[in-house]
Amino acid sequence: MFLGQPHRAHCAAIFILLVALAVVYWRVAGFGYSGIDDQGYVIYTEMVRSGLSLEGVRWAFTEFHMSNWHPLTWLSHMLDVTLFGIEPGPQHVVNVAIHGLNSVLAYCLALAMLRNWSAALVVALLFLVHPLHVESVAWIAERKDVLCGFFFLLALLAYLRYANRPGIRAYLWVVTAFILALLSKPMAVTLPIVFLLLDYWPLDRSGIRGGGAFDKTLSLWLRLVAEKIPLFLLSLASGLVTLAAQTKAMAPVDDLSIEYRLMNTAVAYAAYLRDTLVPTKLAVLYPLYPIDFFGAFVPSLLALGALSAAAIALRRKYPWLIVGWLWFLVTLLPVIGLIQVGSQARADRYMYLPSLGLFLAFGAVLARLGGAGMRKALFGLAPALCFYTFLAWLQVGYWSGPYMLFSHVLDVVGESYQAHVSLATYFLGEGFVEQAEAHATRAVSLEPDMGVVHAGLAAVLMVKGDYVAAERSLRTALEKSPGDAQLMNNLGAALEQQGRLDEARYYYDAALRSDPDLYKVRNNLKRVGG
Repeated sequence: MFLGQPHRAHCAAIFILLVALAVVYWRVAGFGYSGIDDQGYVIYTEMVRSGLSLEGVRWAFTEFHMSNWHPLTWLSHMLDVTLFGIEPGPQHVVNVAIHGLNSVLAYCLALAMLRNWSAALVVALLFLVHPLHVESVAWIAERKDVLCGFFFLLALLAYLRYANRPGIRAYLWVVTAFILALLSKPMAVTLPIVFLLLDYWPLDRSGIRGGGAFDKTLSLWLRLVAEKIPLFLLSLASGLVTLAAQTKAMAPVDDLSIEYRLMNTAVAYAAYLRDTLVPTKLAVLYPLYPIDFFGAFVPSLLALGALSAAAIALRRKYPWLIVGWLWFLVTLLPVIGLIQVGSQARADRYMYLPSLGLFLAFGAVLARLGGAGMRKALFGLAPALCFYTFLAWLQVGYWSGPYMLFSHVLDVVGESYQAHVSLATYFLGEGFVEQAEAHATRAVSLEPDMGVVHAGLAAVLMVKGDYVAAERSLRTALEKSPGDAQLMNNLGAALEQQGRLDEARYYYDAALRSDPDLYKVRNNLKRVGG
């Protein structure tokens, strides 16, 4: 694995990675919950609050929750609670620790692929300090990203070992790591295709890059694909389970047309590339705004087409370019928006693994420069790496709490109903009712057809004691988001405050049937005699 490099060189590389990790992320130990999904993952999910248990293991593997099925991620959250309680600080530290391990694995992977210590370290540093990755690390709810990344990288290393020394035992290590990645986050479904890319470069298995007769080349590819059929079947199974889990969260075609999804796909790919190079305007939310056909879609499509054509044309001389490019395109495909889940146009967290393909291609370019060329390149790269580190440090600061996080969203993307709802929730929790009402009202005016905005306004009205108006807002919210357990629970509370206990009992019971894991509903139901 270490290709004859002196032991101290690898120790130095790991030390540099650990120092960079500490510089960027040391503050997160004092951060709280973000105000977006964190509470849902930990505080409001009874099985997680209860810590690790046999019943929790059964629940993690058999239930869909928060439109996801990622049992290993749930178990990791349960283990956090068992070890540290529900305080957010230690959970942040665990995310950072896993990201640190992933950066070391990225170094090992790059070293095996590039066979150059300096280039491998650059790849690992880019992976560690890139601002696009802050969202995956500083957000407790994105434990699934870093955990999936850990097993994804282990699977890649296991595959390189298998390709060099084939055997049943080596293949089983690949399968095991792949299954664990899928159980952490289904975005790993593309891993078998990444294995095929590695077959092309750097492995060049059976001389697949050599060209030759079409029949021979096709036969080689078919053999390599057949070898991965069990892995593709695992991907298919994971994909079907994920579709079942996320059905309620998917945007119907009536809401987002096929034409819009295709345009957003091109624009999102281009935006990810831009943010990889110049990560200066990053936010946790990028709304689905109307797309300018000639101003955004056409330039994005032309840029993607030109880069794809260049990678294809140069594939024999510079195979790492097409491998890195296809790695980026393919691993992003499950979350690029063709099947839209949620209301975001794109998300920084989705680049956690896709960016590594681009970094490896860049590392391959560095590795071919030779001694003097490499030294000059490293000298030129040092300021860029420092700049990325500084930007990542700034980005981490926005995750210190909901106010910083969502105020930054408004600064970066302009108006966003999600940001206003989240700020309303934050101000309400801090006791600033007027500010909360202002943000909640603004959210309703921006997107009156979304149930969440009416739910946010209802929360403010409940605190103000206007239970009749809160009831109206909650009924409107339920019309927009039928079957939402949290909304039914809140409507029950509004009715209970008006003394309408039978109606309150009905909605509490309905909420519990919809989501048996919403622990506070049980207490509400007991209070009204349910």
